Amino acid sequence: MLLALAAMIPGIAYAGSATASSTLQDAEGKHTADLAFDGLLGTGWAEAEMGHGNASWIEVDLGTATRLESVSLWPGNLAKGERTYKEYAKPKLVQVWVDGAKVGDPLRLQKEMARVDIPLSSDGRKVRLEFVEAFEGGVYADMFVAEVAINFTEGERARQVEKVDAWRASREGEALQKKYEEQALKAYEAHKADPNDRASLEFLMDAAGEGPEYLRRKVTSLVPLGYRAAALAPDDMAMSALRKLKDATGIPGLEFASMRAVGKQQREIKDTIEYFYAWRDLQGGGRRNIQAWGEPGWEVGALRGHGEPLPVEIEQLGNALVCDTANNRVQRFTPQGITDRQWGAPKDVTEYWFGARRPWYAAGSLASEDAGAFMNPVDIEIVPGKESDGFIVFDAAGRLQIFDGEGNGQIGWTVRIDDQVQPKVGGEGYIAYIEKKKTVVAIIGNDAIAFDTASEELARWVIKDGTPNAVEVGTDGKIYMAFGDKIISYNADGFRYGTVIDATILGEGFEDVDLTLDESGAMWALTDTGWVFKFKKPGKLDWKVRAVDHELIHPRFAVYQGQLLITDRDRIIPVDALQMHTDEVAAAEEAEKAAKQK
Repeated sequence: MLLALAAMIPGIAYAGSATASSTLQDAEGKHTADLAFDGLLGTGWAEAEMGHGNASWIEVDLGTATRLESVSLWPGNLAKGERTYKEYAKPKLVQVWVDGAKVGDPLRLQKEMARVDIPLSSDGRKVRLEFVEAFEGGVYADMFVAEVAINFTEGERARQVEKVDAWRASREGEALQKKYEEQALKAYEAHKADPNDRASLEFLMDAAGEGPEYLRRKVTSLVPLGYRAAALAPDDMAMSALRKLKDATGIPGLEFASMRAVGKQQREIKDTIEYFYAWRDLQGGGRRNIQAWGEPGWEVGALRGHGEPLPVEIEQLGNALVCDTANNRVQRFTPQGITDRQWGAPKDVTEYWFGARRPWYAAGSLASEDAGAFMNPVDIEIVPGKESDGFIVFDAAGRLQIFDGEGNGQIGWTVRIDDQVQPKVGGEGYIAYIEKKKTVVAIIGNDAIAFDTASEELARWVIKDGTPNAVEVGTDGKIYMAFGDKIISYNADGFRYGTVIDATILGEGFEDVDLTLDESGAMWALTDTGWVFKFKKPGKLDWKVRAVDHELIHPRFAVYQGQLLITDRDRIIPVDALQMHTDEVAAAEEAEKAAKQK
């Protein structure tokens, strides 16, 4: 991966020495103890005993007694990035020794490619790391340690780096830096012109992760063992070039830079790496054969909620409209479960999440405030039409957008309210459309705001029962809301009618429920325990069946001709509830008939 150079300058002596329990020699050469203290992450020490490195050790003699605030460890073989990290064994349980005495308890490491900083607060000359246990390698048994540094994040670091900074400010240092910058610019321009120019990209990756080559050579002569990693900071020019090139192949160089950086700089580099991984996913084109009714992902036909429910409605032609929340779009699925249309901005990398940010990810649509685009759509309602239905979408930015029967945007506006939609327990944003009054009610938390379809505000009120976890409008024009195990009806102006459905009908043991109407206006309820209830009218049960035999996470569903479409875990589950009920009735009749014959 990186062209890490561990060039030693003959004839120059430096303080300190490194030793280890054993040394591996393979086709790459000897992986001696001093390579774990040379400041480079692309080199390292490897043990050569039987097993996977258990009970092996490495030690540095600093040459003089030193105040030890911390020891930093880069575990594993990082020569070719993630590939060699997985192939070779790496430390799992580490015990620190100072001048022959144990310091603290053994520290258990995570199996991840990252720097580990171990606090010491001790005085001593010799620091030994004993690897009590090791993670086995995927291919090779030999255990690697890429680098070890003393006081990497403490004041001693600044003192050691001062020597290097002073030299860089000299005439010689400035001349070499200028020459390097010319080479870096040339490499950037070359790779920009020809993305297949691997050598130019390697040059930039190497400088970003290990520092310019001229600086590495000087650090070897100026800085003693144990402090060299601190003197080789990530190169800003090379990192900037990699960001501008947006070539995901450069990720390993940025990962090295991240493991070398601290504080704000490290956070910024990690943020860039997240973006690059997401960009790589997007540029890869994604999967072309998404299964019917969706599967997790960002491609057309795939769904993503990041734990949020995906609201679904079925229009009069039997097509399902789904709020693909994390993909910032609405998708239409045919009765066969195939996506034939979507609404939203073009696909892109995004970090927007309910007004805040999350790690970068590839999204089917970019979160956008443009007309016809969405910022985490959280609810959708059908606007019935004569030949085709329109729909209303509510997103986490508090925006309402109305689309006609052809899917064309008609009007949009933002709800004015102090609070915003939060990503909690199924979301806190809902819309209710009262067809008889042509009224749209937006619900954010326990606040309800009513509008006409021209965006004029009609009323505001506080929901007395708190924040609902399901909202539906009945054929009677009332708004039915779920609160725990109760369904309570309200008027569009906030008048509370009272409880309509409770645990005497829905049973106990569930935590979430959703409501919907079928094409004939009958109300249905679905609990997170998988039970579906069909009502003759709200409060009067017609029949119930167990629709699914597993727990649902924040259930959302729609019904058409007795067929359920349930969104769960970033997919749609089709269930023929009517047929299940018919089969149960037939089985009960057969059982009753058999009993009479006896």
